[in-house]
Amino acid sequence: MNSQDSLVDVLAILWKWRRKIIWTTAAIAIGSVLLSLTLSNYYKSTTIFFSASTDINKPEQVFGLTNKATRYYGDDFDNDRLLTIASSSELIQFLLDSFQVAEHYDMKVETPKQQFKLEKKFRSNLEVLKTKFDAISLSFEDKAPEYSAAITNEARNQIGIITLNLLKSSQTQRIKLYEGSIKKKISELAIISDSLQSLQRRYNIFDLDAQGELLSTLAAETESELAGTRAALSKFKTMPRQRDTVQVLTARVANLEQKLQTVLGTEGKSLFSLKHLREGMAATKILSNRHSRLSGQLDAEKEKLRQINTVYTSNSPTIILAEKGEVPKIKSRPKRSILVLASTLAAFIFSALGALLFENIGKIDLKRIKGA
Repeated sequence: MNSQDSLVDVLAILWKWRRKIIWTTAAIAIGSVLLSLTLSNYYKSTTIFFSASTDINKPEQVFGLTNKATRYYGDDFDNDRLLTIASSSELIQFLLDSFQVAEHYDMKVETPKQQFKLEKKFRSNLEVLKTKFDAISLSFEDKAPEYSAAITNEARNQIGIITLNLLKSSQTQRIKLYEGSIKKKISELAIISDSLQSLQRRYNIFDLDAQGELLSTLAAETESELAGTRAALSKFKTMPRQRDTVQVLTARVANLEQKLQTVLGTEGKSLFSLKHLREGMAATKILSNRHSRLSGQLDAEKEKLRQINTVYTSNSPTIILAEKGEVPKIKSRPKRSILVLASTLAAFIFSALGALLFENIGKIDLKRIKGA
């Protein structure tokens, strides 16, 4: 019963104040309509793109030097890099300068505080999000539809350029590293070549393996022939009437002994001998092996440098465009109908509460409240 009485009292108070509530609500509604009409229309242009994988900028992947499959779409790390660049001061400053945003917003930028306010306002109109499909959505709002679309597309393009410059910076470091290593190896090869030529001239070595095989074969054949000739000489000496033959064999033995000494290098005048070969063999072999190994490394690094330069000059894309920013035809805000309805409803509620409070304020026992 008490609840029903209270509800009746409330309705009675609202009925009593109905005209004032209606007039207040109507005035607020009309005012909100007039206010909404003074608000400027804003148009939002949106572009959607995916991050490209860094695999397409790696020589190992481009030239098939790895068994890993090449990815063309980026992962979360690539998306995070694009999102970071999209909110960077480098991008914002580029857009502010390129599109003369200060003049467009009619704002002065003579002091750091004014510059900060300009950037803050510009950032409030720029929105960059990652969609549920792992794409990047970039939007910009402005009163001019064409201006909005132009900034949206240029911001996307500049994000790709900044990302590419970051990758090129890393590639430049590798190029300089390889160029320095190649230059150092060329210098080392020149020193080794000079030392090797000096040894070859000193010991008359031109082809270590071929000379070693040739001299060893020649020495073995000469020793064998010498042994056979000596045996024949000994036999013919015991035979009568073989003086001429003995003289021929004796001369032949002397020639073979001279030839063997020449091959072995026991005679100082010999230019090509096993003695010279053995003396210079170790040092020559070490330098030859080092020269071959260093030449192989140099060729490998030159090929890697060629591959990196090819990727560096290719300007592979860092973003994959899904949808470019079109010139918007429908405003994105303000939502005038929602604004008017919300203002009218709020005016009615607060007017009703004010009437109830005004009617019951005199019935409140302040002394009793203070005593409690």
